[in-house]
Amino acid sequence: MTKGLNLGNSAMLGFSDVSNPQHVPADFGRLPDYIEPMLAQPSVEPFDSADYLFEIKWDGTRAMVYIENGGVRLMNRRKRNISDRYPDLQCLSAAPAGTLLDGEIVVIRNGKSDFQALQKREQSRTEFRIRNLAKVLPATFIVFDQLFDRFHPILDRSCIDRREIARQTVAALKSPNVIMSEGVVGEGVSYFQRAMDQDLEGIMAKRIESGYYPGRRTDAWIKIKRQQEVPCVIVGYLTGDRGELRSLVIASQIDGQLCHVGQVGSGLTQALSEQLLARLKMIGCEKPVVQCSVRGHWVEPQVYCLVRCMEKTRDGHLRAPVWVKLL
Repeated sequence: MTKGLNLGNSAMLGFSDVSNPQHVPADFGRLPDYIEPMLAQPSVEPFDSADYLFEIKWDGTRAMVYIENGGVRLMNRRKRNISDRYPDLQCLSAAPAGTLLDGEIVVIRNGKSDFQALQKREQSRTEFRIRNLAKVLPATFIVFDQLFDRFHPILDRSCIDRREIARQTVAALKSPNVIMSEGVVGEGVSYFQRAMDQDLEGIMAKRIESGYYPGRRTDAWIKIKRQQEVPCVIVGYLTGDRGELRSLVIASQIDGQLCHVGQVGSGLTQALSEQLLARLKMIGCEKPVVQCSVRGHWVEPQVYCLVRCMEKTRDGHLRAPVWVKLL
């Protein structure tokens, strides 16, 4: 179990544009322009603790939903208003004015979130395509927290209290496009295993008595994600402006055939990058040994490595690859 932190009160909250709840207008007639989402510390191993609630880590787009003036404003982590991309989430406008929700936009297919389907929604720009995809790949907003209730800030209240308010907000909407993220208290290890059995991304652990700390990464929230380790071979590399190693082009076996599965740069130290670059320059070749659209420097497939990733996409590429070690 992780150690508790003394995180203080609302006067220490790190708002963007609004430094703390006292800066909200005295008549509570409007919501802040933007509040930084609370962040989570990563953890490798699941744990049990009666101090924590465990819920699914949803694989989608984090969004803060501001409901005021008869409309809905969906803001992503880049502070961009993405409301126009999701006309199917305008049902949120039925929530009381002055509601601010934190959650995840997902596209659910076959009982779980489909990140690649969501990417199609995220990348759509024309009104025709947006409307069409809203019908073919409807979005769901999964609520896991509430920050304002009828213009009153509730960030100082405990996680469990805020979630109960959020649950009532979601229930009153009676919309299939908005659901509450439920979980369990205490039994994190078995809950994580059930998530893995269903091939989900992972789980979140949230201290039930903690407040909401915008923009801060603390152990009040902990993310525990599934990881896969994939043996790969280096088939090329990309360099930066000064000739330094930027990333490695890697390949792995897919159905008995060596295929390009992506690039990896995360996890490489400067010392290892310099050693690898010197070694790879000695085994260069003119063309890639696998079909690959990347423009890089190519090498004979002689250097093997282990790469950790979140999952493999449908086309076999490694999602969020991280270097582990040479083999």
